[in-house]
Formats: sequence, C-alpha cells, structure tokens
Amino acid sequence: MIRQQRGVGMIEILVAVLIFAIGLLGVGGMQIFALKMNTNAEIRTRANLLAMDMVERMRANPSQWDEYPMTAAECSSAVSDSPSSTDIAALDRSLWCQKLERELPEGEGTIAMTNGVVTITLNWQEREGREITDADGSGTGSELAEHEFVLRARLTNV
Repeated sequence: MIRQQRGVGMIEILVAVLIFAIGLLGVGGMQIFALKMNTNAEIRTRANLLAMDMVERMRANPSQWDEYPMTAAECSSAVSDSPSSTDIAALDRSLWCQKLERELPEGEGTIAMTNGVVTITLNWQEREGREITDADGSGTGSELAEHEFVLRARLTNV
C-alpha cells in the first residue's frame, strides 16, 4: 500500500503552492486597484478644494465679482499673464489657474456668474478602474477618462 502512494505528498505541496500563488496574485491586484482609487479620490478632493478656493477669493472681493468669470481658454492664458497687484480679480484668476494646472492632471476650469450665483466647473483626466469603451463597444486601449466637477455657490454682499 505504501508503494502506491509514493509522490502524493509532493503533488499536495505543489497544489498548495499553486493555490497560495493565485491568492497572492489576487491580493496584489486588489492592492493596485486600491492605490489607483486612492489617487483618484485625492484628485477629486483637490478639485473640490480648488473650487472652494475660488469661491472664497470671490467672497473676499465683492467689488470685482464681474471680473472673475472666464472660459477654459482664458484660464490657460491667465497662467502666463502677470497681472498688477492692484487688480485683485486678475491676480486671483492667475494664481487659481496656476494651481489648477499644477494640481489636476490636464486640468481646465471655467467660472460663470448669473444673478449672484457662481458656477465653477473643473475638468481633468483620471485613470479609471476599468477599460474605457467607445459608443460602439470597441475598446480604446486607454484607461484615461474625462471627469468633471461643478460647484455652484450663491454670493451675497453682507
């Protein structure tokens, strides 16, 4: 009976090692996914803080509210501008656009104001946890996706 079981222990060890290796691959995949999602959460937090930063800058300078609205193209050009220190709105816009460019991957921002309500829209590129597909269902081979954050706040003179 013992002669027929020769090598069975080695097969059991190999099966155990295989199961352990598959488990480690799963843990590694979950770790990579968690790191990616953590980075995305950090970027979204930065977007929220950037939008709130501009709202607070506007609240601190109510006499120039009409000077703050801008498009994404104007924000891109504001990064290279060097406004005078007396034009607070232009200085705020330039500093904000520089932070936007630095802190969000391929970040763009717009500011619109209607009837005392400011709308700040931020767009950026972010890695998704899945492969992006086109409308026809074919894969693009890229995990980058466009994201948007919109903040609306009512500004009031106190």
